[in-house]
Amino acid sequence: MFDGHPDHYGAVPHGEIQVIFSEGCSADDTIKRMVEEMPAKKSCVVVSDDKDVFLYARSLGARVMSVAAFTSKAALAHTPRESGGKYISLSRQEKINKELFQKWLGEKQ
Repeated sequence: MFDGHPDHYGAVPHGEIQVIFSEGCSADDTIKRMVEEMPAKKSCVVVSDDKDVFLYARSLGARVMSVAAFTSKAALAHTPRESGGKYISLSRQEKINKELFQKWLGEKQ
């Protein structure tokens, strides 16, 4: 759940993670209401660093995790040994791009 409207952010990725925009409502209140209305709260995972949202969702029986815990798990899921492909970190990608710009275009980035 993000505050705002999806038109400001471009295409929403599809997959196992559902991305929702609050579109004028408080994202915190919308998350709380969604968890309240879920029939199987234990199957819901709320990712938030907002203490109020975190504690409220947990009190209703939802699984909760911090943003740092979620992003570290997401990063591990995309390592070469698990995905079967090659993996280059974003910082390494940026470094390679800068080197290519300098080499081929003579431009400093």
